[in-house]
Amino acid sequence: MKILPQDTIVDVSAYRTEYVDGRLHAVGDELVDALVKLVAEGHGVAVCRGVARTLAGHGLDVHDEHHAAVARDYLESLFRAFGERVDVAAFSPVTIGYDRIAGMDVDGFNKNRHFTPNDDHTTAREFLTTKCVHFDAATPLIANIYGPNLNIVGGLPVICDTRAYLRDAGVSPADLIELMPHSFNVAVKEEHAERILADYAAAADVDLDADLVMIVLFNEVDGGLAHAGSAPRPVDAQQPSRRPIRHLEYQFPDADELAKWYAHYRLEVPAPGLEVPDEAAHERYHRGVEAVGADGGNPR
Repeated sequence: MKILPQDTIVDVSAYRTEYVDGRLHAVGDELVDALVKLVAEGHGVAVCRGVARTLAGHGLDVHDEHHAAVARDYLESLFRAFGERVDVAAFSPVTIGYDRIAGMDVDGFNKNRHFTPNDDHTTAREFLTTKCVHFDAATPLIANIYGPNLNIVGGLPVICDTRAYLRDAGVSPADLIELMPHSFNVAVKEEHAERILADYAAAADVDLDADLVMIVLFNEVDGGLAHAGSAPRPVDAQQPSRRPIRHLEYQFPDADELAKWYAHYRLEVPAPGLEVPDEAAHERYHRGVEAVGADGGNPR
């Protein structure tokens, strides 16, 4: 497995901020300009790290839960500002009436209960985050904010250059993916995922114990990049473990729009089960890829 190109890394601590009334604000447009250039005009991915140093510059500590929440909200504000600068329709192969960006906080290690990203047209259910090579459904642009982890080794974000793989292998986007039994996401089929992880994947070189990291991604199957996670494990199995993730995605007003996206890839709209999957499905879709070092830790 490779490391992401250095120019996809954005050190957010290098950009000026103000801390006013308990919130961090970017000063100027330079940071959002960098996200637009990298994601919308360049690699299709940006890895934003260094927010712990931004916090420290304002006398805040990333290990304080309230201060970490300030950092999470700040990174989210950057993605929303990015969304105001780009035309999401230009990144979608299907005409969908995207009308908002929605955010949701999940645990990327433990079971999430009563989960739904959009309760107006999906049912609340038990949910495990997807860690195999996959795309999030019907949202061409996404952001995931990771960290800080508690008692976790591994769980690193993995970015997969599926657009290069499709070109090199002569595979169509619709033939790359399959439905998952317990999610609205779509997984890259195993026969493709193994080759992609071997030759087209890169782990983000980030410290999720002492920082928060935001991955902004061109997430569309047709023309974009897939993502995954290295297998997360407890450092001490006797202690509590957490792998916080805030997920940000584009949404639309009703389920008819969702059906158009699946139909484009010759798939039916899934009906995810309300309970977490059995062991076999967990191993296939939720365990995490074994691709970053022998111990699943940081590729340093």
